[in-house]
Amino acid sequence: MIRFASTIVALAGLLSAAPAAAAIYRVGIGAGCTHASIQGAVGAAFSSAEADVIRISQTQSYTQHSILIDQVQGALVLAGGFATCQSNAPTPGARTQLNGNGNLSVVRINETRTVELDDLDIQGGRGTGSGGGVYVTGSDGAVLALGNTLVRSNQGASGGGIAVFNTDADSGVGAMQLLLFGSSAALNNSAIIGGGIQCSGATVMLFDQSHVSFNASSDNGGGIHAQNCRVELRSSGVNGIVLLSNTASGNGGGMYLGGARSQGDIYTIDPYKPARIYNNSARQGGGLAVADDAQLRLFETSIEENTASAGGGAILLQPGAHATGDTRFLMQGTIAGAPAAAVECADPEACNRVYGNRAMNGSTPQPGSAILVDAAASTSAHATFRGTRLEMNNGETLSRHLDARGQVSFDGALLVRNIASGVLLDARGAANSLVVSASTIAWNNMMSNGRGVIAGSGSCDIDNDYLGTHLYRSIIWQETHPLLEAIGGIQPVCFRYLIGNDFSGFPASSDRLVANPSLANPVGANFELALDSPALDFAPAQPINSTRNGGPRVFDMDDHANRLGPQDLGAYEYVTDLIFASGFGAEDE
Repeated sequence: MIRFASTIVALAGLLSAAPAAAAIYRVGIGAGCTHASIQGAVGAAFSSAEADVIRISQTQSYTQHSILIDQVQGALVLAGGFATCQSNAPTPGARTQLNGNGNLSVVRINETRTVELDDLDIQGGRGTGSGGGVYVTGSDGAVLALGNTLVRSNQGASGGGIAVFNTDADSGVGAMQLLLFGSSAALNNSAIIGGGIQCSGATVMLFDQSHVSFNASSDNGGGIHAQNCRVELRSSGVNGIVLLSNTASGNGGGMYLGGARSQGDIYTIDPYKPARIYNNSARQGGGLAVADDAQLRLFETSIEENTASAGGGAILLQPGAHATGDTRFLMQGTIAGAPAAAVECADPEACNRVYGNRAMNGSTPQPGSAILVDAAASTSAHATFRGTRLEMNNGETLSRHLDARGQVSFDGALLVRNIASGVLLDARGAANSLVVSASTIAWNNMMSNGRGVIAGSGSCDIDNDYLGTHLYRSIIWQETHPLLEAIGGIQPVCFRYLIGNDFSGFPASSDRLVANPSLANPVGANFELALDSPALDFAPAQPINSTRNGGPRVFDMDDHANRLGPQDLGAYEYVTDLIFASGFGAEDE
């Protein structure tokens, strides 16, 4: 990616100081203008092998526009914001409007190696097929870059705002790239799929303050629909929000990522602004839908207040068509394994959250307010939450698996103050797997008294956590609710080192304790361990377990007797040494 970013930076430099060999064309009316139309200037640049610049002045209106950039030989920059043709620099904050007036795509780009669109407001396009605002096809390293450009209020069958297609099916996703820089955005566009952006076999990256907001699709992917694409959202967006208030009548309100070649990363580049996926809605997967063997990873990200009318308020996972495939989702509070540009959050408690999402059809709760895993009998889908805080989500369940070969894993996670009309974690199915390790489940509002916290198989395979229900080193404090609604007999070997309120059906054991865990201040939403907690120094050490706040795991308190080992139960490790509490010296896991 560095090579492409450097190319765009070099092109941007042409706006103020173009090399002698490159041409600068000026579009508008009046002194200094070389062309009256943008298309005329594109035609003049067609045979040039250099990086040419077309400066678009604001001396006239650009309506009924459908600009075609077809196989231009060199790189090309279309730069708006110039007051007149004699202006040497764009007016700060100004954008030149290109309006399609409901006709064809406003800008169509075909097999041109590098095109940059700067300081433009592209609106009113109506693509008969794809890309109402911008439609770009290419391969062999082609790049479309948007700098401080808005693509808004456009329509298309796919990619209402922008559609990007790699025309070489045998090439990698990097052969065609869409890059959004500065304050670029896809806004208020609509389509059947991919209301804001449609990607096919290509790469989409958001930088700086770019975002995808208020778009709509009548099928999947309200904000972004990406099929066999690489998607990297590394923008600080609008106060951290990169996917805002997009809607889909199908799946994936904020984004739909599908296909075995699809890989996505969402992460923060500002330690004080976690990447946020906020207030999107869909039938399933209000925030995100990951399907067809795609893989999506979130680092220091917050999924907030999204809604799904049929389940999966925050996240939907669906399997692919191939028995050997596997749809995967990872959400964690560290940047271990993240792209190089990712940074840690300054306040870990403000990041890595699934907060306030809803799975509701009107007033009727639906499954999986946080996550719905829909894995068929012959295929699989897996979700992992490391150190994640899941809070204030509302639905029939917080998490649910459907059918078989699905897994949800919580490691060092905090599941608190959620509302569930049924069980909290639904993992029914002989081939399903639920793994809860070093996590805290407490103070959730389970409205059906007497229901278990977990509905799942009591059986397990101790050597294979992809089968059965596994709980280790955790706290489960849900008064009036037993731990498990088991299907089949309980195998206690997979339920070890636990503190809870009710272990009905389990034999007595020193590693399962019925006792109040003594949390610091649950009323004030602080679920760390108090100094008198029986969960302190309870279990044998398992340093690979995560913690909610990114602190060390394991910390052995010198003045506290170990029960069965030095590791605390639950999402937090109690640390008394301020040096270690700051994270200094913590093992990089």
